Amino acid sequence: MPQPADWGERSVEAQAGDETSTLELYRTALQQRREHPALGDGTLTWLNAPAGVLAFHRDPGFTCVVNLSTEPYPLSDHTSVLLASGPVQDGLLAPDHAVWLEM
Repeated sequence: MPQPADWGERSVEAQAGDETSTLELYRTALQQRREHPALGDGTLTWLNAPAGVLAFHRDPGFTCVVNLSTEPYPLSDHTSVLLASGPVQDGLLAPDHAVWLEM
């Protein structure tokens, strides 16, 4: 079926290998889910966070933070960033972004 011309940038061919693309974000998320034990079964604990920020922790050693606010959100100490929907700079999560952290 014919597709709108501007949809070409959303194709697998256009997004494959582009680490900033939605396709590669999801591929990385699926890989992390297979490799990280806390992304399987386990207890989820909601963390205290300001309005506009959602955060939860799962053992062993996984935290997810979603910043729905209009301000950067400071991230707690963590071992590494497993996955982020955008850059994490100077320990700050930009507005409208999410991050998976290894604790």
